Amino acid sequence: MALPPDTRLGPYEIVGPLGGGAMGEVYRARDKRLGRDVAIKALPPAFAADPARLSRFRREAQTLASLNHPNIAAIYGLEEADGAPHLVLELVEGETLAARLARGALPQSEALALGIQIAGAIEAAHERGVVHRDLKPGNVMINPAGTAKVLDFGLAKSDPGPASGGALSDSPTLSGHPDATAAGVILGTAAYMSPEQARGKPVDRRSDVWSFGCVLFECFTGCPAFAGETVSDLIARILEREPDWSALPAGTSSRIREILRRCLRKNADERPRDIRDVRLELCDVASGGGKAAAGREKSIAVLPFENQSGADDEFFADGVTDEILNALAQVEGLRVAARASCFAFKGRREDLRAIGEKLDVTTVLEGTVRRAGPRLRITVQLANAADGYQLWSERYDREMTDVFAVQDEIAGAIATRLRGTMHAEADRSRARSGTKNLEAYELVLRGRALLIKRGRFMLQAITLFEKAIAIDPQYAEPLASLSDSYRLMGTFGVAPFAEVMSKSKALAERALVIDPRLVEAWATLAAVEEQYDRNYAQSDSLYARALELEPRNATTRAQWALWRVIRGVMTDEEGLAQLRRAVQDDPLNPWVGGMHSYLLGITGKHEESTVEAERSMGLDAESFFARWNLMRAHAWAGHYDRAIEEAPTLLGDSGRHNWALGLLAWTYGRAGRTDHARACYDELEGRSRHEFVSPCWLSVAAGCADLEEPAIGWAERAVADRDPLLLWSRRLPFWEYHRARPRFKEVMRGVWE
Repeated sequence: MALPPDTRLGPYEIVGPLGGGAMGEVYRARDKRLGRDVAIKALPPAFAADPARLSRFRREAQTLASLNHPNIAAIYGLEEADGAPHLVLELVEGETLAARLARGALPQSEALALGIQIAGAIEAAHERGVVHRDLKPGNVMINPAGTAKVLDFGLAKSDPGPASGGALSDSPTLSGHPDATAAGVILGTAAYMSPEQARGKPVDRRSDVWSFGCVLFECFTGCPAFAGETVSDLIARILEREPDWSALPAGTSSRIREILRRCLRKNADERPRDIRDVRLELCDVASGGGKAAAGREKSIAVLPFENQSGADDEFFADGVTDEILNALAQVEGLRVAARASCFAFKGRREDLRAIGEKLDVTTVLEGTVRRAGPRLRITVQLANAADGYQLWSERYDREMTDVFAVQDEIAGAIATRLRGTMHAEADRSRARSGTKNLEAYELVLRGRALLIKRGRFMLQAITLFEKAIAIDPQYAEPLASLSDSYRLMGTFGVAPFAEVMSKSKALAERALVIDPRLVEAWATLAAVEEQYDRNYAQSDSLYARALELEPRNATTRAQWALWRVIRGVMTDEEGLAQLRRAVQDDPLNPWVGGMHSYLLGITGKHEESTVEAERSMGLDAESFFARWNLMRAHAWAGHYDRAIEEAPTLLGDSGRHNWALGLLAWTYGRAGRTDHARACYDELEGRSRHEFVSPCWLSVAAGCADLEEPAIGWAERAVADRDPLLLWSRRLPFWEYHRARPRFKEVMRGVWE
């Protein structure tokens, strides 16, 4: 029913019509209380006639009313007239973006400015769980000051249900269906619908990213990304064809082109997951970061080279990959994706564009390695991550004795292609820390492959590093790797601390004399000073040096931040921010993800901790720490049965490691199964008579079995032995039993102060 001028709806007086559409008529009205004009939308009669539909609409209006953003037209309230609902909205003066684009494409600066504002509005909606689902130029107003306002969240839905498909009409506007917010009906204006929306599938925020890409494309070109004479033709183009990229002005930067291509991927999984990332990238372009193709930070992921020799040479192919990765890390102005994240793709065939997006790089290097007697063949291919196109390839046929030179040759060729230069001091550093002895080199490669697996493989790795050092005592890399191996043995409580920590420290210092730029050695030395020597000022200085040399070393950053939170010199939120940065720098590293999960648990964010633990476990199901951490997350969250279900696999895979038994004892104790906790303690205590067992875990297990004397006694032993885990006793739930006892506080006085 039309609303004539002077009609009153509560405090609002109708001035006249503004327009209309399938979702209702819109009127200008005057708010008599506040002295301002508003827009009033009279919804279709079908809503008033259907109580369920009306109830759902009210709920959605409440959700949308919570959106508070300068680029979203606000909802002021709901009014009733003749039993029909009316939305009271912010009145935006100006013209629609559709009207502006009817006059032609926008200048690049104006297109960027509007794109940033529109993306910000959609980002704010997504943060509240609201998907617009009908983003188009007609739903964007531009006021006289040039501010964009996104309108008509009338099709938005905070929790879209499963779609069952729906029929298409011949009208370009499909939102007029009386059940437009129900699942199964294709919504939105066809030219801006995502492929999944066009198929009547469920949609999420990635559908809005697609629609935004269509709007942005039209801003730059003045024409829609997809067009057709009929809706059927239009849908076919959306599903099967690419936009006419040649329509973009010749001066459009490659970075803007790349943003548009990513937003308009047919597969939703290949689009940016968060429109915030798109907005930030547009902001960077607008500020001058995208003036040319070279404006974006040069970055590369070195995927594990494929071994085309026998299975025994797998370590060699991995080693060649490592060496090229390390050499590229010395190229000024080139960001290299972390090793662990790159190696997550080992043995997997995945689209290069998806890899580029996951690792946030612009280029990807692949290769193969073949050994045949004294001969070596390495092939490499450098590809653009945005479209998968090959930029450069080369084949290197060499003698095995030339393996060191060819790795640097490959890195130099890539640096030339990417217009980078090798850092002179870093180049000298590689010469100092390397070796010319092929046997020593192969021993180090084999040792590294074992060390990464942790667990029982660490002892085998140590043997290989020691052999390499015996062959070439000036080979710094095995010294650093051996140092880290001993440090890990101490941290994980598999060898007497005094023995392994002193060895670790001496080896790290020896490696740094040979090569002062070895980040691994600086980080290991920092950890020993902190965890064993308790020389915190020295540790802080050493960590600072490591992070100065390699700011994106995620493992070092995560370790540094985690221990600082435990020591109380960094707040929980500061620590979590550092861990989030580490995960961002090395997203597919299960060790870094595990430390992030651990800190989330320490700070009481148990649900988030469990999610991150599960993600890390998915990255490496064979990792002892990943499985231990998942069991820990379940236990700290109070899901004791879930935690206990993980125990048999964890115990079996680790040879009943004392970390695993200690965690199980704590879980049993918290679940009220003291007899089972006692059995775990008895096993650990019995083993301690003929093998090394961490006194901290013995103390924890005793406490969980309600054995106060052994719990305090083993804590005293841990203090005497300088067990690194004792530093965690101030915060970790494992020590709740102890912290409630004055005797334990006396024991810990010198440790906590």
